[in-house]
Amino acid sequence: MRPPMPEQEAEELRAWRDHAARSGGRHARRSRPTWSGTAARGVSGALATGLLVLALFLVGVQYWATSIGQQGPGVGAVVGHLVASVLALVLQAVADRRRDLTGGLATAGAYVVVLGALWFWWWV
Repeated sequence: MRPPMPEQEAEELRAWRDHAARSGGRHARRSRPTWSGTAARGVSGALATGLLVLALFLVGVQYWATSIGQQGPGVGAVVGHLVASVLALVLQAVADRRRDLTGGLATAGAYVVVLGALWFWWWV
């Protein structure tokens, strides 16, 4: 059992807690994740990961095609997919760590990058 705190220390602790609660510190405005936000981040994460898998598959196809004397998808397509997948994954990492406007914009950015890459390279 802890000894009782002197009154002056208890008052200072109460004042500090009141100040921390009113100051809007780093964690003060942290809201609970909503179902729609969680679902949007989940789908964008799946799309970003899928784009990475597609980019790695294209690396393998390019290597295989070149080794048998064929053209393959082309270096530009492979590099474009790799760059888009890395950008989408970076945006997704930001979206997973932030629950504010920045996180929402990062989620939207991941959608734009993935769907833009698919549209540009595959005419989806």
